[in-house]
Amino acid sequence: MNHKFFNLPQERQDLIRNSAMLEFGEGSFKKTSADAIAKRAGVSKALLFHYFKDKRELYSYLFQHAIDACMEVFNRQVERMSYFGETDFFAALEQGHKVKMDMVRRMPGLFRFVMRAYYERDSVLSPRLRKKLDDVLAQSTDSFLARMDLSKFKDGVDPRQVVRLLTLSAEGMLAETNACTAEEIDRLFREYKKNADMLRQFLYKEEYL
Repeated sequence: MNHKFFNLPQERQDLIRNSAMLEFGEGSFKKTSADAIAKRAGVSKALLFHYFKDKRELYSYLFQHAIDACMEVFNRQVERMSYFGETDFFAALEQGHKVKMDMVRRMPGLFRFVMRAYYERDSVLSPRLRKKLDDVLAQSTDSFLARMDLSKFKDGVDPRQVVRLLTLSAEGMLAETNACTAEEIDRLFREYKKNADMLRQFLYKEEYL
């Protein structure tokens, strides 16, 4: 990667990143063209490849940038939960998904890119980057569960699987609908909350309902 990219004004960097993530988020790595990325960003293809030697290098850079941005948001949310002392699993997870939905509303390209990259079938991500994503997901789940009062769950319930189920549910709804307007995202969040409330009724001990 040509580090002259970071000498560009911040607005210009953001435009190129966001344009590339929007294009990659709408299709597979193989089908996304550098021409389309350059056109959306308002630059020439030659200039795009002046900063990134090829499409794969651009994709890897975007992936690292997106993961760092997601983790920054997650860490701020963890600090917020710690500050307010929230230890209820479902209440805290609801707060986390509110943050995620707000992130989708503010940065739709970044979030769609991450989801598309996770399920990318062309093996465009190097083993190192794919492992990084898996490690980040595992660490964030561990950090979340460590702060929760898991004694509220009925015996035999695996909270880690509940996190996975609700996360896949929320991300699946986003991927299926391509929601991007405030109204669409709010509707999806209400649907997510219904699913979470139903699980809470089945999985929590009666005294915590």
